[in-house]
Amino acid sequence: MHKELLSLFQSDNSQYLKSSLTGEDDERGKRQANYVTVHESVTSDIWKQHLEGKVRLGLKPELGLDCLWGCIDVDPNNYKDYSEKKYVEIIKKYNLPFVPVKSKSGGLHIFVFFTEKANIKKVQSKLQEINEEYFLAQEIFPCNKAVNMPYHKMNASMEFAFDNNNTPVMVGRFIEMANQKKIKPSDFFNFKVQEYQAESEWKHYPPCVQKLIQEGWSGNNRNNFLFNVLVLEMKKNNTLNVQQIDEVAQQRNNQIFTKPLSRNEVTQLAKSVHKGGYQFQCPPKHPEYNPICNKELCKLRRLGIGDAVPEIIESFDKITYIQDTKNVWYEFDFKGSRITVTPEDMKDEKSFRVRLLKHRVYWLTLPKARKGPSPFELLMKNIVEKAQESTDHLYTDTVEEERYSVLKDFFESHIEQDKFNKLKDGYVVLDSKSNVCFFKKLTLDRFLKKHASRTFATTAEALRMLKCRRTDYKEGEKNVWYVEMPEFVNHQSIRKTIDKNEKSEMDESYHDRFRPTKAKEPTQKNN
Repeated sequence: MHKELLSLFQSDNSQYLKSSLTGEDDERGKRQANYVTVHESVTSDIWKQHLEGKVRLGLKPELGLDCLWGCIDVDPNNYKDYSEKKYVEIIKKYNLPFVPVKSKSGGLHIFVFFTEKANIKKVQSKLQEINEEYFLAQEIFPCNKAVNMPYHKMNASMEFAFDNNNTPVMVGRFIEMANQKKIKPSDFFNFKVQEYQAESEWKHYPPCVQKLIQEGWSGNNRNNFLFNVLVLEMKKNNTLNVQQIDEVAQQRNNQIFTKPLSRNEVTQLAKSVHKGGYQFQCPPKHPEYNPICNKELCKLRRLGIGDAVPEIIESFDKITYIQDTKNVWYEFDFKGSRITVTPEDMKDEKSFRVRLLKHRVYWLTLPKARKGPSPFELLMKNIVEKAQESTDHLYTDTVEEERYSVLKDFFESHIEQDKFNKLKDGYVVLDSKSNVCFFKKLTLDRFLKKHASRTFATTAEALRMLKCRRTDYKEGEKNVWYVEMPEFVNHQSIRKTIDKNEKSEMDESYHDRFRPTKAKEPTQKNN
């Protein structure tokens, strides 16, 4: 099984994490641990030790710019009374391609596995979209950090996966589930996230209140947490009278808290909130909210701290971006039109309005914020963060095209045929017999620095792309690189360069070498 897990959790092979539980819990009941980074390759033997309980293994999903798996790390409000059931039900109900696993700390690791390498940025973006809709976790992997692996000490493990019936499963069944749920990167990126509506205006709630309602609470600070819940209720309906807000407060008190506040405490709190003028309590002034706070997301919620953000945010659909090596453009559906904007159009509201007018769409100025970022700034931030790369205009395709163009220019501007003495002079020499090109690395290096410094990070990168090989010596020149004439180079026009001092077949004197030598006529002597 250790070999199967090694294959399933392919990761950054330069290092792994070793952790050990301290035996202590934090104020939320989260198990605390010490960590050590080991700068060695991950082997099947390390995995075997993990399963045997000798090593507690943590891995980073990163494989360069790609990954084969990702994870949403759900940290509950209160670990002691936490149940994963709601999240398992969400995964089942919405057919999410995830495998939930109880974490080392007692929370939940929600894993996704891919059939082939997937771009990290796209994985992060999609996981964040799914997370914001269903889980509201604060940490998503890949994020250049290690995730603790499941089934440490597998025969007595507390870090096990759950099936769709919320039943813990053994490691063999986990491997089966993970392989069954593997998803193509393209299918994952195009996965349609269905709206999760626990309550009528659920998606507009502050994340902290969502977490409290979704998971419940059995710890301290009940007064403070109920305060935010009631501020939300007044934002939802500011016509509520004292009696009505009190009734709502009593319901929320019994719904959220394992040990509800007294009826009188709740009534007094409801009266205070009803007076008005209160805002949500947030970190750092109220650090008890740190585990369940997501300030950036909250700013985008109509009923959150960014309450000045208009609902027009929801009118922007199918947001994509197109990028090349120098520029980026954003596209979205808005008011029945497909709009294209540049960063310059997004710098202020006036520029944005002008751009929309060119699409025959009129833009009404957004109201000014009482404090903090303007609604327009938050709108632009939302567009940038939600944008997915256009599949019709992939940046990688653009880069490849530009790179091939640069290399084509290099070959066609430097090539000489069969003139190996010119290698030292900065030429690419084509061997007409083998159709192989030879050149010095310095020649390519100088060309890239002068003409295409942004296209390739290093000369070595260009050599790898061409799949060049090096030879120690070629015609007396040391360290020469060679490659078969690339197909994208127009070399049909290349002609053998004629040395001016060389004689061609068109010269009469050229044929003298093939004619018999004439005997000199004897000189007549005078008698």
